[in-house]
Amino acid sequence: MALFWPVTILACTISLVAWWLYRIDRNLISLPPEVLKLSGEPWTDEQIQSAWNKFERDGHDFTKYLPPRQNRRYVVVGGSGLVGGWIVEHLIMRGEDPAAIRIADLAAPRRELAVARKAAWVKTDIRDPSSVNAVFSQPWPPKVANLPLTVFHTAAFIHAGHGSVASLPPYIKINIEGTQNVLHAAKAAGCDTFIATSSVAVALKRQSFFAISRAWDRSPDGFIQLPGNAEAKDYDAPLDAFPGSYAYSKAKAEKLVREADDKRNRFRTGVIRPGHSIYGHGDQNPHSLATTYLLRGGGVTWLSTFTLQLVSAQNVSLAHLLYESRIHSHDLGGRGYAVCDPGPPLRYSSLERFLSLTTHPSTPISWRRSPPVPFMLLAYPVSWYVAAQRDWLPRLLPKLPADLEILQPAVFNCANLHVVYDDSDARMDLAYRPGHGTLEGLYLVVKEWNQKAEARVAAAKGITS
Repeated sequence: MALFWPVTILACTISLVAWWLYRIDRNLISLPPEVLKLSGEPWTDEQIQSAWNKFERDGHDFTKYLPPRQNRRYVVVGGSGLVGGWIVEHLIMRGEDPAAIRIADLAAPRRELAVARKAAWVKTDIRDPSSVNAVFSQPWPPKVANLPLTVFHTAAFIHAGHGSVASLPPYIKINIEGTQNVLHAAKAAGCDTFIATSSVAVALKRQSFFAISRAWDRSPDGFIQLPGNAEAKDYDAPLDAFPGSYAYSKAKAEKLVREADDKRNRFRTGVIRPGHSIYGHGDQNPHSLATTYLLRGGGVTWLSTFTLQLVSAQNVSLAHLLYESRIHSHDLGGRGYAVCDPGPPLRYSSLERFLSLTTHPSTPISWRRSPPVPFMLLAYPVSWYVAAQRDWLPRLLPKLPADLEILQPAVFNCANLHVVYDDSDARMDLAYRPGHGTLEGLYLVVKEWNQKAEARVAAAKGITS
């Protein structure tokens, strides 16, 4: 009898907490009516197959969307990455002299045209001012040495799971101080056009997923975010005002770039904010959303009902080139522009369906549905372990696998939400017209993946036959 009340209170508490978590879970996977009005219908198998057949039949030439050759010198910082790599490819595709293109990156270029046309590569660590200065101090070939100089700054450190103060040092060194180093070196070298890659994440806000009210509020604060052109509300806000460390650092870097604009001295600067999230073919880059899923073979998902606006790396590159072509003539210095693929926001379920339906049979994609709350709860011990391994016991505790290490609370601020951007400013000021939509962009990713898979299968048959 003495245990009756303690046991009863404990049982009631557990039941109440379980009900509360269940209600949060149900509300997270529901689709609010206001989102239904904005998002498109989920893709069907027939729609996907019909689009695939059309793209196979018609082909596509992205070159016609690019602004004309500018006859300038180009330094592409991060030019071996997903976006920077496409900027280099597009520069060559539109007729720029490869001798006038210089790639500054820790990694050597891998893209087809950059390698074939021998675009110069300077191994560069943007954390080190002397390394950055070396990019600009090296002499240019005489035939291009007197051309005006454009710098595209696309390099960044990215990790969606980081959101604590302790995780900030690499973001400060690379994304903030690295941007400052490139700005200083570019200006000293006589650059007159500086375009940097920012992120629409600078306009997102952190959510309180386990607030008491989330049990009954189907549209809590932050669950639906409509940030328009993705302008940061306050560049100087503390870390907890941003969804994570990456967004925080990109906001600080964006401020540096925009404030460096100097019309009087002809040093024009600006930023492009790619949508949420980037994907693209041409390089199996782990920061490409679609490629990540292909490399994993699908996996556990709780995201199927959430909406997002993807943007292909080619469209992001196009926006950079359009901004460059207009920044002086249309007096657009010091601004920022969000860019997305055309059309309504995409549901994750459509992305999952597309990959499952079209991927090569030797690399099948499968999805295991799960409620989100268990992973959100798991994220806390994961973040504690990561902090302990990083700060206290780096030699004793092994690092977690990347797929588990990313599962920290900050990742849900960018995943467990419905987000819709508006790229009308870019369409109006930059004449931004995306070169392809998401269906075609994903087709290009999977087609390239399938070709490589087929080549591996053919090679294996050749070995065993």
